[in-house]
Amino acid sequence: MIRKNIILVFLALSGLNSAGRAQDSADYFYRALPYGSQANYDPLNVIINGGYGVLQIPNYTDRRALEYPYRSWWNNLWGYIGNPVNTIDQFGWKRFLSTEIFPTSLNIEKQQFFPNYFLHALGAGMHYRATMEWYRHHRFPHPAIGSVLTMTAYHLLSEVVENRNNKEISVDAIADLYVFDPLGIALFSNESICRFFSQKLELAEWSNQPAYNFHSRNMENMGQFYVMKYPLTCDKRWKAFSHFGLNAVAGLSRKIDRERSLSLGLGFTVKELTPAQEEQVGRALTARLALRAGAFYDLNNSLMCSVIFTGIPESRFRLNLYPGLLKYKKITPGLFLSQESGRGWVTGIKLQYLPLGAAF
Repeated sequence: MIRKNIILVFLALSGLNSAGRAQDSADYFYRALPYGSQANYDPLNVIINGGYGVLQIPNYTDRRALEYPYRSWWNNLWGYIGNPVNTIDQFGWKRFLSTEIFPTSLNIEKQQFFPNYFLHALGAGMHYRATMEWYRHHRFPHPAIGSVLTMTAYHLLSEVVENRNNKEISVDAIADLYVFDPLGIALFSNESICRFFSQKLELAEWSNQPAYNFHSRNMENMGQFYVMKYPLTCDKRWKAFSHFGLNAVAGLSRKIDRERSLSLGLGFTVKELTPAQEEQVGRALTARLALRAGAFYDLNNSLMCSVIFTGIPESRFRLNLYPGLLKYKKITPGLFLSQESGRGWVTGIKLQYLPLGAAF
């Protein structure tokens, strides 16, 4: 039990000193807006969307998260991350550094570093800062420590679910937990970094609205996503636009007025994670891609509505309506609707103050 706490202690200590210096500074990523994706943001929502985000990939067919053998999966993961040096020795240091750490190849089979930079260093770093700001706004003691512990829970859950029954040597979780997650915390403990991404690139969280399906016992509509915009015109009406997570689109965003924007993008969706074609010891995963298109409407950079179309039958269409768009008296729920092959239409509702909604 003691050794199993090593990861928690390591990740916590990696960010506490620099995090503590940021506690009394500005809010960059959590603005406590009562509408849109900002209204859904809280630590439990981060853990659920991030921890189970990999389940949006079609080849993760079992989404009955309440029935997972977590203890067994954790023991399996600990076999790789408990002694990282020994694991990398078996996998190969040169291979580890060239595929997981440094961008050395244009071959997709050797680009395991790509999500490490964007989802862990950048995305998880922003989440650390936003969650710290959430704890501070709600007057929790020691918000930086609370955020580090939240990030630790989220990332460990994510690695457990992603790696599940893998019995081969794997270094992906080592790169994530020991290198890029602490790097993200360190980067977004810096005021200049936060100011640049928040104000210059308008980085924000535009994640899905997760729900539990009481009929199928599946997790639905989970997924962690981010947005960045960069002005293309002097009046900042037109901007380059990117919406990314496990899936990504890029395109243009246009301001409708001072507060509202409409964005359109085209890109890719991950239809499958498969072992990379390498005849070496251990396992590395690579993504098989399909087309993805999306339209997004936001209010003050808080997502109000998104429509996604993909080229894979498991998730052809997905509509998310966020709190504040539809109102009945004082109730303003989030809603979603998706179409999946073999299951037809799935719909769900999520109330603003609950981290998990209900799907049908």
